[in-house]
Amino acid sequence: MDIPLRLIIAFSIIAAGVVIAIPVLVVFTRRRRADRLRRRGVKSYNRTAGAAPAAAPSNRQ
Repeated sequence: MDIPLRLIIAFSIIAAGVVIAIPVLVVFTRRRRADRLRRRGVKSYNRTAGAAPAAAPSNRQ
């Protein structure tokens, strides 16, 4: 079974686009998440999702 060169080139262009697009999307989503949290007033927006403070402050006044 011989794969045409045109098909190999097409798949390699698609793969290169995916390899470039995934890290760019990750950076943009992290930046957007940090910006949203910053606008809400969260001071530590670079914290990982699993690390929550032991005593979360209450919004009740």
